[in-house]
Amino acid sequence: MQSTCDLVIIGAGAAGLAAARAAIAAGLNIELVEASHRIGGRGFTDTASFPAPFDLGCQWLHAASINPYTAIADRLGFRYRRGQFSYRIHDGTWWLNERLVGEFGDSLSATYERIAAAGTAGKDVPAADFIDPADPWGPLFRRAYSGYMAWPPEEVSTYDTARFRFTEEDWPVEDGYGALIAADGADIEVNLDCPVKSIDWHEKELMVGTAKGMIFCRAVLVTVSVAVLQAERIKFFPLLPDWKQDALGRIRMGHAEKVGFWLKRDVFAGQGPHFAMLNWDGAPTAGFLCNPFDRPMATMFASGPFARDLFAQGADAAIAEGKALLARICGADILKEIATARATNWVGDPWTLGAYSVLCSGGGEARAELARPVDDRIFFAGEATSPDGFSTAHGAYNSGVAAALLIAKALK
Repeated sequence: MQSTCDLVIIGAGAAGLAAARAAIAAGLNIELVEASHRIGGRGFTDTASFPAPFDLGCQWLHAASINPYTAIADRLGFRYRRGQFSYRIHDGTWWLNERLVGEFGDSLSATYERIAAAGTAGKDVPAADFIDPADPWGPLFRRAYSGYMAWPPEEVSTYDTARFRFTEEDWPVEDGYGALIAADGADIEVNLDCPVKSIDWHEKELMVGTAKGMIFCRAVLVTVSVAVLQAERIKFFPLLPDWKQDALGRIRMGHAEKVGFWLKRDVFAGQGPHFAMLNWDGAPTAGFLCNPFDRPMATMFASGPFARDLFAQGADAAIAEGKALLARICGADILKEIATARATNWVGDPWTLGAYSVLCSGGGEARAELARPVDDRIFFAGEATSPDGFSTAHGAYNSGVAAALLIAKALK
């Protein structure tokens, strides 16, 4: 590892890898360091647990027509599936009919439109304020919203719903989104197992303290998760200015986890890929993706405080809960068909500490403030800094490229 360079990039996820490529193209001498043993960050494809790839993190090409990873997937030969997934709703006893499912769909769209309109009008208030209390689909909307945003609508700003660039194109990557990110960054030199402990910026030349030694540089790009910053895993000397710390305090880390079940046979034959939504009193913020890519699988998606608390107990607890919910909607006999299971643990990953960022109600322009450089020497990127692609890999990618170009201009 070199001891001096123009730029140190901290984190080799989508943002860090994209920034590294753009910075090198701009003629900067860089050092890219990654705390974990692999690249990709919150994009990680497990190729060992099941007969087919299983994304532990990001899985969909959101806003696919404007997502840079769509073109990258085409160039690298990664398969993805276009179109929308259908969904079914279980009331704890049986599946609802198509008419009721359609009613929920209408309610879902109308509620999202009210939330987005409020945010567009400058009302920075909880998204839950625009859920009609008389709407019988309100509880299911809350669970669905928590699934998308990784946190309940009572604590999420309307700004996030209003500002996310939604194109109705969410295309899952059949060969693994994490594998796609890793393949795209395979030619970039990265120092793995190299967590950054400190950034000393009191002199003109910055000193970045890592597990493998000190690096002296002209600028630093920080791409770690907001939870890692909030936990002060990286110490800043002097402290970050108050305005930056205030921005961090108005963004929280949401939680989204999965349990994948590989089945001995296709118990969903004839139904195609679909989401199973849970709609009974006391149902958790969870649901199942069934038969993805026509594979004999059912994956529990859990979110919000429910996911945080359950998965913090470990894989066995998460798998047991997933089995219990799967048995309730599909019948106990499905448990005999489970060949193997795999649970995620983003809440316990020391390099992420959760899934993705959420703008708190009243958070205002915290995302823009998080992206704003400090003294034109300490820069920030990652999904949390994206104005319209937060929570996504492409939002992280775009933020990394934008930051690299800004750094190149500042240093030259």
